Amino acid sequence: MRARLMSVLAIVSFGLLAALVMPFLFAVSDAQTQRLQLTRSAALDRFAGLANRSDYSSVRIEAERHQELYGESVLVIDASGNVIVSTGGLTKSSAGVGAVADLAARDLPQLTIDALRPWSSSRPLIATPVGSPHEPEGAVVLAVDASRAVSEVRRLWLLICAAAVAAALLLLFMASRAARWVIRPVKQLEDAVVELGRSATWNQSLEASGPPELRRLAQAVEVMGATVQRSIDVQRQMVADSSHQLRNPLASIRLRIDGLAPELRDPASPAFLHLQDDLERLEDVLSDLLKLAALESRVTDRLPLSPEECLVGAVLTEELEIWRPAAASAGVTLTLQTEDNLIAAAPEHDLRQLVGGLLDNAIKYAGPSATVALTATRVAGLEIQVSDNGPGLPPEHLPLATQRFWRGNVSTLGTGLGLAIAEQTALAIGGHLTLTTTVPHGLTATIQLPEAP
Repeated sequence: MRARLMSVLAIVSFGLLAALVMPFLFAVSDAQTQRLQLTRSAALDRFAGLANRSDYSSVRIEAERHQELYGESVLVIDASGNVIVSTGGLTKSSAGVGAVADLAARDLPQLTIDALRPWSSSRPLIATPVGSPHEPEGAVVLAVDASRAVSEVRRLWLLICAAAVAAALLLLFMASRAARWVIRPVKQLEDAVVELGRSATWNQSLEASGPPELRRLAQAVEVMGATVQRSIDVQRQMVADSSHQLRNPLASIRLRIDGLAPELRDPASPAFLHLQDDLERLEDVLSDLLKLAALESRVTDRLPLSPEECLVGAVLTEELEIWRPAAASAGVTLTLQTEDNLIAAAPEHDLRQLVGGLLDNAIKYAGPSATVALTATRVAGLEIQVSDNGPGLPPEHLPLATQRFWRGNVSTLGTGLGLAIAEQTALAIGGHLTLTTTVPHGLTATIQLPEAP
């Protein structure tokens, strides 16, 4: 945004400077042109007056003196076009001289010098007739040496352009300061809002700077962020408190069920089995909620990461062996492929929970005869993948899979918190979890972790 604003300000500044400078440049050129034209017209009239009195010797003397002083050639012709006086090698055959002399001999004087520019010719021609207007007796042609005047125009133009460039740089500096004054609070607002949307955290105060409108906006955004943060904190605390409060009644119900008389705890009774299943499911939900609340607190509170390191290959091998019996019961085949000497900058306990949660999810939903592949490679850091060739998820469901209590198939068992916990675990250890579709079918969970130095 600052670059675009500076571009607009630069274009406007250069446009205004050009509109102001161009008249000065042309005025300087016109002044030098008029001064040169007046002095040379006076000299031309003097030559024409002498020639009108047929005092050609005086004309020759004056022309030669003029040649010595100014380095300008003079040509005088009579009514028949014959050359009477010529200095500096100027003849009718010289470039442009014949046409100018013929026009002046027909009482059409050529006294105007084109406006001088830094690139103008240094030898303009002027001419005036000799004799009366009704009976011209010849013409006088003067090859004006405009080199000094052109040099002066060039010098003045350079001075004006240098002043204009200095003014432009000053304007750009002032525009840059003004743009920074306006854009800086906008950038702070953007960063704060992006961070609030990314991590649902607001723990910063915005600097009161910039225009009054932006200051008021910053205050409003700061109040909004604090309100959102309080709402999130209250929600998270309510979930944690509710989970803690419900654990005691659930434990009491579990003890009462376990303490029932044997005739009331008939394992073959469908009602008793459903009661046991519902109780276990409720205990799992509460356990996962407590775990998720703790992980979200670690992420949003930005607790410093533990300096622990762990061998990725060893963790994956042990987790694979732990989950192999469950996979065999579900008819799922587990495979492992990992590079050597992969060391993650993450606590071993958290990495075990993360990989175990993803294996649990894959074994549950991949289906019989499916294969779950566990791989670890070094790709811009460490990358661990848990991939299966089961039914997978439609692409439109992938962004929803890590939401709390979301289940793609409501008929399957589960709390709907497994992938949400996995995502928060990855964030808590400085990593990132991504879900993609396995080709041709299935689901791939990719964990990106920082590698230990």
